[in-house]
Amino acid sequence: MKKILLPLFLLGLWVTGCKEDTEDPIPVEQFTTQLSGEIAGQSISVNSSAIQGIYYADQGESTGSLEASVTLPNGERLTFFLNEVKAGTLTLTQIFPAVMEGNSFGLRSEIPSKAGEKVQAIPGTYVKYLKSANTFFAISGKITIKIEGDNLTFDWEVTFRDVQGNTFTSKGTLTLKDFKSNQKPKAEVSNPTSNLNILSISPDYGKAGTEVVIKGAGFSALSTENKVKLGDLSLEPTSSSATEIKVKIPENGSHGKFKVEVLGSSVESGTFYYEPIVLSLNKTSAKVGEDFTITGKHFDADKTLLEVKIGAKVMDIVSSTLTSIQVKIPAGTESGKVSVARKGRSEVEGPEFTITADPVANGPAIGDIFETLSGNLSFEEVIVNSHEYGPFWTIEIDKEKNVLYAVGEKGLVSINLSNKSITKVVNTSSEIYRSEIGIINAATIPQTIFAAADGNLYGIKSVYSVPLSPNNVFKLNLESKAVTMLGNSKFNNGAGVNGIFVGTNKSIYIPEFTSGYHLASYDENLGNRNVLIQGMTGGLATFIIPMGANSFRLVRDNTLNSLKYHEINGTEASGEVAMGATLSGMQVGGQVLTQPIGLDQTGGNIYGLFGGAAGNVANYPQFEYTLGVQSGATGNFQKKGGFKIKQTFEYLGTTYYLSSRKTFNKIMGVDKDGSIYFLISTPMTSQGVQVAGPLGGIYKVKFQ
Repeated sequence: MKKILLPLFLLGLWVTGCKEDTEDPIPVEQFTTQLSGEIAGQSISVNSSAIQGIYYADQGESTGSLEASVTLPNGERLTFFLNEVKAGTLTLTQIFPAVMEGNSFGLRSEIPSKAGEKVQAIPGTYVKYLKSANTFFAISGKITIKIEGDNLTFDWEVTFRDVQGNTFTSKGTLTLKDFKSNQKPKAEVSNPTSNLNILSISPDYGKAGTEVVIKGAGFSALSTENKVKLGDLSLEPTSSSATEIKVKIPENGSHGKFKVEVLGSSVESGTFYYEPIVLSLNKTSAKVGEDFTITGKHFDADKTLLEVKIGAKVMDIVSSTLTSIQVKIPAGTESGKVSVARKGRSEVEGPEFTITADPVANGPAIGDIFETLSGNLSFEEVIVNSHEYGPFWTIEIDKEKNVLYAVGEKGLVSINLSNKSITKVVNTSSEIYRSEIGIINAATIPQTIFAAADGNLYGIKSVYSVPLSPNNVFKLNLESKAVTMLGNSKFNNGAGVNGIFVGTNKSIYIPEFTSGYHLASYDENLGNRNVLIQGMTGGLATFIIPMGANSFRLVRDNTLNSLKYHEINGTEASGEVAMGATLSGMQVGGQVLTQPIGLDQTGGNIYGLFGGAAGNVANYPQFEYTLGVQSGATGNFQKKGGFKIKQTFEYLGTTYYLSSRKTFNKIMGVDKDGSIYFLISTPMTSQGVQVAGPLGGIYKVKFQ
């Protein structure tokens, strides 16, 4: 009986042992490498031929890392990197940019060593998905690992983000047969892509609105993951890739470095410099040796990095900040445009700057020239006729610029009325002086000029200087000094001050003498003649008083009691309006033959200077002058004062007084503050020959 029981017991043990063996790990030869799951809603199934695993472990380590690369049927790839292979669940945190370019491995992670050097660290667990031109790194999820002997199974469920920032998911199961069979040391873990770095910025100089391309590595193709700053100012990328970020330069920024931060790592570029902006100058004219200040933006606190020029001449920079530059004008500087540049870069032009000089001569003391008869008057010398470009015969005041233009026998000058600085505009080589008869004097130089709102100086050359020329009306560009002769006709205004007016409507108005006296308007090329006043008689055109952008008064006749005017507005001309009654208070000694020296307007008021004989020296009359204002251009002129010119000269044994008397030219004007400027003419014969040297000049009279 015992013999029978023993075999049965042994059989029972064998059967029991067989039952326990069925729960052991599946033998390697029976285990299959494969993947099944889904990504972005699409099912995926892959066999062992498309799956490769690499196990990374160093000698003596009980656990290692695993990289499993899967080629999907459509050519896309999934890569799983398990930082530590052991049973359990690994939770993903985002360690790489969510989207990078194709074939990108990610952003290399670095840790500092004890010596302060940076060494590569084994990356954390990640999942990446290569599709077309993009590599997507999972931003969150989990991987659950199961190990059965030499076989490994893991389930994954992760979330990705696309270029637009939208999320998509992937989940599934991967089984890997004999997962340690392809083993390598950890030193051979594939480095994710290069460290975050900036290789270049292009351009590194420009104005607000310039698009700058930042090139480098480790960026994210998902723009929101790239935090970009210029200095302390945050910028919104216009486009991003793993190697390139584009940004627009903001208005409110300043010179500085770009800082790019991706997932906590950051890097800086070289410096971007803004193009300078010139906003204003504290003065637009000065003498050699003087300073002036440029105000603007994007200069530099280091003056050695900047260059300032007037024309082609480099200025001496005294000091600079980001918003201002103080410069000194060196010898040899001529008038021209101010320019500012960062050294080695293109320059930025600013306003025109005038280099001025002191008058070459000064006239007699004011007390030796004028005697005040009434009113609170004060006189100042502006320029004397002995100046190198004098003597002067015609003047014009640009009230907007506060500049007086004076036409002299040797050149045209501009005078800054704020500081009396004098600048040559053109000399007698200019077309406005050209004379076919070979003579340039008071009878041949430009008779009248007008400073128009378009920045040009218009004028009429004397008909005596151009007997062979087909035209005599010119336009002088005050910036380039270029002269354009207008039309194909020559204008002879006849007696009186030969005025010209140019409106903002580009119409040119000229009193003319062609078979009678007329007033006509023309287009900007002196074509399309339109007669506004036909056949003026009983008083020739005397003055033009600008009243507005396209309006003026045409004043006629030569004595106060007979003066009359027409209002011109665009293409409309009023009838004749008598002025005599409004001027009775301006008569000298009650004389009705008192002459108007000049009339001008500013601030809506009309200013006048008048003169008449008031005595004699050696039987030659001395003139007395009155000045007054017609408030609001209506009603009576109110007398503001009177004076005499007491300076004399000798000619052929006789003593004469200098005078300021109406000629064929404009000799009186008013500035924006209501001060009167007038010309005391150099004595000369009727042929234009000086008889007592270049006496006289242009003077200013102020009054209460």
